[in-house]
Amino acid sequence: MSKVLVFVGGFAAPGNEWPLTPIRRSAREQGWRTKYFDERLAFGPLATSAERLVKLIDELDQTHDTIVVIGHSMGGLVAEHAAALGAPIDGLVTIGTPHQGHNLSRFGPLPVMREMGTNSAHLRGVAAIPGERPPILVVTAAKDRFVPKSATRPNRPHTLLEVPNVGHLRVIFDQSTADTIMKWADALTDEIAERHQDLDRAT
Repeated sequence: MSKVLVFVGGFAAPGNEWPLTPIRRSAREQGWRTKYFDERLAFGPLATSAERLVKLIDELDQTHDTIVVIGHSMGGLVAEHAAALGAPIDGLVTIGTPHQGHNLSRFGPLPVMREMGTNSAHLRGVAAIPGERPPILVVTAAKDRFVPKSATRPNRPHTLLEVPNVGHLRVIFDQSTADTIMKWADALTDEIAERHQDLDRAT
């Protein structure tokens, strides 16, 4: 099966941090293709970024059996929004993402920062979009001083991983983070392959 990881960076992230991570290296070693959503989220709004991510994933869906999106911080909010819009995402991983919003962001100087604020209209709007969402692995860093663990948990079923001894940015460079994500993604791929086999047998 062809499979791809799509990386979405956080606020103001240039995107060139992902090739340096153990996540990307482990993925390539295990036969995953990797793709980067090269967009500065700081320019906002988040809805526009989500729509562009949907377009990218729709294109990848033409050539790949399994698509897993990994979003760091604000990038996880964009990925969750894209999933809510119906992007064909098989699995979603968010790392240090403020699903419950961030208290200080509501006072931010940029509109896109305020969209990430606690109980913002943007977050309420995404949560209210009806329909199924893909399975989600939520990664939080034990020493994250920017997004507390309680803020990273979405209001839907999820698997939680807390990585010890690292902070908000360092977590994406942690090998144990990569190992858990790839184990989860590979299990998801196996499950999808089994479903396809069942469908083939049924027809």
